[in-house]
Amino acid sequence: MSIDVIFLGLDGVLFDTEALHLAACNAAFENAGLSVRWSLPALRAAAATHGYARAIGAAISGEVFARDKDKVAALYADKHRHFHHAITAQPQKALQAAMVLIDDAISAGGKICIVTDLPAHSTSALLSGCFGADVNSLFTVVSGGASFEGPAGTGPYAHALAAIGIAPQDAIAIDTAVPALQAAKELGLWTVSVAPYGNDVVRPPQFITFDALNELQASPYTPDQQTLQELAA
Repeated sequence: MSIDVIFLGLDGVLFDTEALHLAACNAAFENAGLSVRWSLPALRAAAATHGYARAIGAAISGEVFARDKDKVAALYADKHRHFHHAITAQPQKALQAAMVLIDDAISAGGKICIVTDLPAHSTSALLSGCFGADVNSLFTVVSGGASFEGPAGTGPYAHALAAIGIAPQDAIAIDTAVPALQAAKELGLWTVSVAPYGNDVVRPPQFITFDALNELQASPYTPDQQTLQELAA
């Protein structure tokens, strides 16, 4: 196989943002008058099926105000506000394994794209805070606030591939959450899950290096992630 385009998520792929998301969720719960408080395992369980940016949605499905769209929107907005404040107050450094992958891929003539469900302004803040003016030279496409719902061929991966003229089978998506991975898989991209499990973060090095990505013969869309998706359905 040939990998011409690599799509990277931000949460847990390019940046370690778990602690920031956890603090933002708990602050939003408190401000909304909810009694729920999350531990790290609870956040990870929610993020696996919802993505980190929208993980807080897993906690409100059983709440009375879940039927109140304005209160739900306010909860999401408050969580996003706390998270955005944290990343602007303290710019984040990119994970070393991801930077090695980016450097190797670009050196080989590949393209790196960012597709994330983080709000666009937070996506911009994370990337500019880390890479400054190099954002435009490193990344061919940056898509924040992405929605992974809808039919295959209509989402952010399809739009990005059409814009740069690359077939799905020549691209790979690396992410932590079922929605992003499933959307990529349905379109025909290769996929790699680097999701955290239990108390440990599993980022298999054999799948995160550029050489190993080019040697893959089957998509490592993990059984663990498939099980999580079935449970969430």
